[in-house]
Amino acid sequence: MTGIFRWTLIAVTLLLLSGAFLAQPDSRTSQDQSVLHSALLGSEIASDIRSGRPLDYDNVTITGLVDLRGLADPVALPLTITNSRFLGPIIFEGATFNEPVDLRGSVFQGNVSFAKVRFQDDAKFAGARFLGQADYENAVFTGLASFMSTRFFNDTSFGNVQFDGDAIFMQSGFARDVDYNFAQFARLASFEMAYFNNVSFLETQFSGHTSFRAVRFAGNATFAATNFQSDVVFRGATFDRGSTFGLSGFGGLADFGNVVFRETAYFGGVKFTDLAYFVNAMFNRGLILEDSRLYSMQLDNATFGKDALINLNGADFTKFVVRWDAIKDRMVYDGAAYLALVKNYKNLEWFDDADNCYYQYRRIGQDQAPWGWSKISDIVSWISCGYGVRVSYTAVCCLLTILLFGVIFWAGKGMNKFEIEGMELPGNPTMRPSQRVSLTDALYFSIAMFTTSQAPVNTYQVGVYRHLAMLEGIMGWFFLGLFVVVLSAVLIR
Repeated sequence: MTGIFRWTLIAVTLLLLSGAFLAQPDSRTSQDQSVLHSALLGSEIASDIRSGRPLDYDNVTITGLVDLRGLADPVALPLTITNSRFLGPIIFEGATFNEPVDLRGSVFQGNVSFAKVRFQDDAKFAGARFLGQADYENAVFTGLASFMSTRFFNDTSFGNVQFDGDAIFMQSGFARDVDYNFAQFARLASFEMAYFNNVSFLETQFSGHTSFRAVRFAGNATFAATNFQSDVVFRGATFDRGSTFGLSGFGGLADFGNVVFRETAYFGGVKFTDLAYFVNAMFNRGLILEDSRLYSMQLDNATFGKDALINLNGADFTKFVVRWDAIKDRMVYDGAAYLALVKNYKNLEWFDDADNCYYQYRRIGQDQAPWGWSKISDIVSWISCGYGVRVSYTAVCCLLTILLFGVIFWAGKGMNKFEIEGMELPGNPTMRPSQRVSLTDALYFSIAMFTTSQAPVNTYQVGVYRHLAMLEGIMGWFFLGLFVVVLSAVLIR
């Protein structure tokens, strides 16, 4: 009985081993079929699209060229190939997709052309990687265009692209040159926290809200003749190299708060029709606003590099909010710009800033003027009253004049004292004192001549000092009148 059990157990064991051995080829065949299923030919993909078959793949590898050129009819079914790898080039040029296109997370190793493609529904490229050149020139995105966290490692073109829906490029990265020249953004355009090397937005149209918040522009950034019809936000962005906004138009709020311009920020010929907000911005090399039109520009707490200059030549502005002390040593001289700033500061009721700005304007103009009567009169105006804005200059001139003439009268013995006795006339040798008049008496005499043009009753000048006394009286009337005028101008405002 024990022997029968033993042989039965052996037979069952052999049967199980043989079953396991026979099952191995089936498992290997299943794995091979899975590998074959994950590797597709580009020609097969193109053929399926042309024949109208639905495509829904994830995590596949596509080899060879995918070519849809000459596609006569629009693609009427959704195209979904996500988290996949395209080893060859892709040419979808001129195709029309009526349904959503979803290529999220895919890697494109070859060159890609979506030129003149019409995306009639949403187009999703979020998280995709383009290792070769990517060409979207003249494409049309009717629905959502999503390029969030997409990476472009080679030259890319979105030239003349029409974005009718929202365009999302948040956290996207462009390692090489990219252009959006003549592109049109009809709705929201978001480039928040994106990275650009060299980028060009020549004559680009932004109709909706636009955001470049916290964007890093590592190379040259060109926004020449760009039109922002609504609000645009550059807050926290960094421009490492040249930044050009020449001839651009800003129809809404332009927020450049906390922006860093490491090279010269060029805004020549720009038109701001709403608030231009540059609070806490940093201009390392300078700010050019030549021939610009500014409605209201705020530069509060802006910082400037050591050699940074501000060019307002030909600029026309209604409100320019920045303290004179922050820009006084950085202004490129232009008479009209200085006078416009003076008027601006008066409108802001920053009268000290207005005076300081006007003073520097006159001082620089005097230094640059050739010698002549005009320059001499400017020098007199500068010394006597600080061009009409320094009442302290006039007060100092008054004191110095009194002191100077007093010392001259005292040192030169140009005055005498006498005591009035009966009807004797001054000048009688018997009445002349035997000792020099004191310096205190000389200063007292100088004050009297300066303020009233009349000597004290017991003091008189002698010789040529009579003419000096007359000259001091004339100067006294001049300086006192000037002091009243300048002081009144300060007090009235």
